[in-house]
Amino acid sequence: MIFVLTALLIVGLVFVMNNPKFIGKKSVHNDAKRYQTRHCLAFYPNGDNSLKMAREVCKGVNDDRVFDYSLIPFGDYYMVSYGQNLRYLTDKQYNSLKIEGVDDNHKNIIVDYLKYTIKKENPDKYYDPEYIKTIKAENIDFSKIKYSIDGEKLSCYIEDFDKTLSIPLNDAQKLLGMNFGFNDTLYRRPVYIDPEKPIVCLTFDDGPQFWYESGETASEAIVDILAEYDANATFYVVGDNLENRYAWSDYEVYDFFKRSIENGNEYGSHTQTHKSTLTDLSTADAIYKEINSPIEYMKKFMNYEMKTYRPVAGEFDDDVLNAQPVGAVLWDIDSEDWLSEDTDTIIDRVLNIEIDSGDIIIFHDIYDETAEALKTIIPELLSRGYQMLTVSDMMHYYNVDVDNFKFIFSATDYR
Repeated sequence: MIFVLTALLIVGLVFVMNNPKFIGKKSVHNDAKRYQTRHCLAFYPNGDNSLKMAREVCKGVNDDRVFDYSLIPFGDYYMVSYGQNLRYLTDKQYNSLKIEGVDDNHKNIIVDYLKYTIKKENPDKYYDPEYIKTIKAENIDFSKIKYSIDGEKLSCYIEDFDKTLSIPLNDAQKLLGMNFGFNDTLYRRPVYIDPEKPIVCLTFDDGPQFWYESGETASEAIVDILAEYDANATFYVVGDNLENRYAWSDYEVYDFFKRSIENGNEYGSHTQTHKSTLTDLSTADAIYKEINSPIEYMKKFMNYEMKTYRPVAGEFDDDVLNAQPVGAVLWDIDSEDWLSEDTDTIIDRVLNIEIDSGDIIIFHDIYDETAEALKTIIPELLSRGYQMLTVSDMMHYYNVDVDNFKFIFSATDYR
């Protein structure tokens, strides 16, 4: 909080130019120390960074001001703030935060922010598929990274890439293994949308493929391929596949979804049973339940909120639109992987279609052939300059309200 003291505002004036004295509120902090110059008084806590910051707030002040600091609880730490966007973190003894290293289990957060920064600053490198897939934790010497807290962000300088990353503390607390007081929510990697490049949405229906053993499914393979090239996709899952599992345990399902969501993917409902089109259902309640059951399941199981759904066979009418709990996502390009189930045919079809920015392509994550085809399709789309984003990220970019729409076929065809 900044207190401005002038001769016109203070009763009982004792400040005279030839004998300057500072009149101001006594700091609310009993252990506050004082730093003063001719025209400035700053209170500061007893800590190894505090005097430096007090000097900084008084630097260049020529109008007789008094500065008091505030302490904002930040989990196991304090944020010391002077109200001038000058902030730093201390422990409970007011010693500046010292960062020894990062949590091995969360080094991927550094990788995510590195890719984000490269995409923003060096797009010529980012859209080179051979380059971007080399950006992984095993290729980074974490012992050389220099860390510092800058306001409410963690600053990381990576010497090997000559990049400085700025990571919000709500993500950094996982990375550092420190408690800054943020809720422990699902992490999702940052997404930078390049205004100079076209957007395409890859979407997948009918999974997850939980009827095969973990490690042997097309659903997992597709998530891995997307992550390798920093691509995101939207998956429309069937409720019965989530609940009636033959091979997967709860912890395996949780780990799969957690990894996929952390990688930037999103999930929506593809109805509970997939047995009939929604237009065959006779009541609004039946339509609502068929769409909403997977949404409720993911909310309870993962604390994850689905924003969209996809009707079976893409069929809907006004009764469906009026009964649905969320908006319907259709498509304007069909990979026809369901028709051919042939890798080369899927590749040829997708890569020979003219794709406009904002187009939505439908695949199915239950075919090994689709996973195999994506090993060619994704790097080729990247090399052509396409950003592969989730439907929700694409909608945000095109100013379509994800929480208030009826249906969308592409960025140019929605209501």
